[in-house]
Amino acid sequence: MGTKNNKQDKQPDKKVVKKNDSPNWLLSFIKKNIVSVLLVLALIVILIWFSAKNSENNRQFEKEKTSLIATYESEKDSLQIVNLEAAAKIFSWSVRSELLRNNTENLNQLVNAFVKESGADLVQLIDPETNKIILSSDKKFEGSEYAQKIDFGLKEPHTLKEDGGIKIITPVMGLNTALGILIIQINN
Repeated sequence: MGTKNNKQDKQPDKKVVKKNDSPNWLLSFIKKNIVSVLLVLALIVILIWFSAKNSENNRQFEKEKTSLIATYESEKDSLQIVNLEAAAKIFSWSVRSELLRNNTENLNQLVNAFVKESGADLVQLIDPETNKIILSSDKKFEGSEYAQKIDFGLKEPHTLKEDGGIKIITPVMGLNTALGILIIQINN
């Protein structure tokens, strides 16, 4: 019977030793393969660092991209305005020539062609004495009074930026007086 007790006593001891042996086994594995373990840890740290750096670079790229797009749009809009101002000035010379000849049919064709080619949404010619719309690309406005106040002493083209778009106001000058006020409206 004594031998049975010894065998039973030894078996639980072996199980306890095996349980205590697991952490020692991991520790002994790390000690035996210290270089490999350090390389794996270094690789993990490098991967984490590169992924953090990559996300920071992506955020910076998006910020710069947004800034460049905004700058581009702003410059594009200001160039478009400058081009339309020049076109409006030259167009006013054509309008002047047709007004002096009293050729309203050709003037209507000029206005329609200008609207198609320039991208303007509305072109109106206003009589400076009566404040009435003489000619409009939208015929429903013709003959009605212009709703907004315009400085009729205007000698140079002016550009007004409004919420709804841009208005280019150009005087159509005769020899001594203004024959009309040309308003070109471009909506956003």
